[in-house]
Amino acid sequence: MYQTIAETIAVAGVYQHFRFIPRKFKWGSREYLIDQVTLVSDIKDSGVKKRLYSVLSGPNLYRLEFNRETEGWRLQEVWCD
Repeated sequence: MYQTIAETIAVAGVYQHFRFIPRKFKWGSREYLIDQVTLVSDIKDSGVKKRLYSVLSGPNLYRLEFNRETEGWRLQEVWCD
């Protein structure tokens, strides 16, 4: 089941073939290593361009959101069993 979080996070990653690939993120005081990026999607939210990343870290799936106007990151949701 998805749990809505909607909190600001810090993300670190690399650029490969002109695309950003997130490798880890910090939520609160904990750092999460990203094992796999499962989906990348571009959306517009009230005219604001955003890029969504679904990522696996351990047993959980996280949805990260990058606001392309403010260049800020948010953790939107976590999928937990």
